[in-house]
Amino acid sequence: MNIALLTGRGGSKSITKKNVMPVLGRPLATYPILSALNATKIDKVYISTDCNDLKALAQEYGVTVIERPEEISGDRSELAHALEHALKTIGTEVEYLVSLHCNCGTHRPGLIDACLETLEHNPEADACVTGLVDKSVHPYRTRQVTEDGRLLPWSDIPQTTSSNRQTMTPCFLLDGAARAMRVSSCFPLRGPQPFPYLGEHTLFVENDGGLDIHSPEDVLLTEVYLRRHGFSENSLPQAWRAE
Repeated sequence: MNIALLTGRGGSKSITKKNVMPVLGRPLATYPILSALNATKIDKVYISTDCNDLKALAQEYGVTVIERPEEISGDRSELAHALEHALKTIGTEVEYLVSLHCNCGTHRPGLIDACLETLEHNPEADACVTGLVDKSVHPYRTRQVTEDGRLLPWSDIPQTTSSNRQTMTPCFLLDGAARAMRVSSCFPLRGPQPFPYLGEHTLFVENDGGLDIHSPEDVLLTEVYLRRHGFSENSLPQAWRAE
């Protein structure tokens, strides 16, 4: 059985109720819901949340609600805990689990299926995620901010390293559109932090322009992405069934 699991909390600090804020006239979480419902390789769609607005939206689309406990719904709660709780609650044998963030609206048709096909064609892989390649945010080009306001490198940097981003090894930024996991390989948690649920062998599908919403500017970028992929206030891409 292949499961899509949306995750979203009600206590957002960056933008109040951002998971249901209007994006092209629809609540933001509508996009991951539609993405999951239109994925041909998904058997059932769930949402793990403590938010009544998200529960109501999910019920409109026939998505099964998993009540997320208060102890894993706080600001510092980890996605890994929500995934483990959902798998335990679902109870049935799950082959592939696809996680979707409710604050990510950058979903093009076929994205989830592409991740699952990648896993099917690569049996040695544990997970496949969406995101984009960007050399400008390479760890060598960023610095950690110390408590006393200094900037320090994240790690030892070779003396031959150039500041020219074109010379950097490609850097991949995960978005929250889709993270497909082979459950038998990823649970119990065994991968490196901060994504222990992805196992040790992770592949990717590029999602150019993919991002999670944390600011008003992110809403604008998300709407640009959606229009580029056939969405408007009144219509969906032809590949997706009507709302």
